[in-house]
Amino acid sequence: MVARVRVSPRWVRLVRRVVRHVLGRRRHPPGVRVDVALVGDREIRRLHRRYLGADRATDVLSFPGGAEPGPSRGVRWLGEVVISVDRARAQARRAGHPPAAELALLAAHGVLHLLGYDDRRRTDAARMDRLQRRLLREIGVEVRG
Repeated sequence: MVARVRVSPRWVRLVRRVVRHVLGRRRHPPGVRVDVALVGDREIRRLHRRYLGADRATDVLSFPGGAEPGPSRGVRWLGEVVISVDRARAQARRAGHPPAAELALLAAHGVLHLLGYDDRRRTDAARMDRLQRRLLREIGVEVRG
């Protein structure tokens, strides 16, 4: 995991725990790697514009990796999740929960996208929201809103 903005080491540990938990509960084999980058609004806006053509900051982006094992023998790179810490803080204020809870929610959301979940349709978004909240509750993270 790369933190390109200043964050608490507690947040880094929480994001790692969320990623591991989501992968484990979704029955993904142990040889899977997910990279996570914690960035600011400026960086996520640049990525959003470059890869998706949207010139605005967003909260989380997921970039699927290849199915082939990476340089580490037996390890499959599932992809990368990029989270805007600035968006996480703002959304946490609006939702009424701690920024760490929002960061955990975005990490779970990003990993679920890497696992093939989609939230473009309203019904899929509701299903994904329920799942990520349940997964977070299992590790003691409660989100509101």
